[in-house]
Order: sequence, then structure tokens, then C-alpha cells
Amino acid sequence: HTAGRLSDREAQVLRLLASGKTNRAIAEELFISEKTVARHVSNIFDKLGVSSRAGATAFAYQRNLI
Repeated sequence: HTAGRLSDREAQVLRLLASGKTNRAIAEELFISEKTVARHVSNIFDKLGVSSRAGATAFAYQRNLI
């Protein structure tokens, strides 16, 4: 699993998620619905092989995506 497989939008969501933002805050910042953010988060977890926000955050930091 590599970050290269994330879409540009997923990478944006990952950066915001890793900075500690809630789905609602991410949705407001990107002008998309909370449901869309939740779908992106789910896709990110699947693509990165993680099961939590903490896991996704660790992945992002390890690869200097933040």
C-alpha cells in the first residue's frame, strides 16, 4: 500500500485528518459533505491498510505527507 495510490482529494483528506480535524471540520474546509469525507476516510483506510485515524496519521507522518 502506498500513498501514491491515493487520489489528490484523499491525500488532502488524509493531511487534514492527520492534523487532528474531525470529519465535520474536514467537510467544511473542503466544501464537501460529511458523508463524502467519511467515504474518503474509509477508502484511505483500505488503501493504506490501516483501521484507525491513528494508523492513518502514523502512515502520513512516516511518509512526510504532513
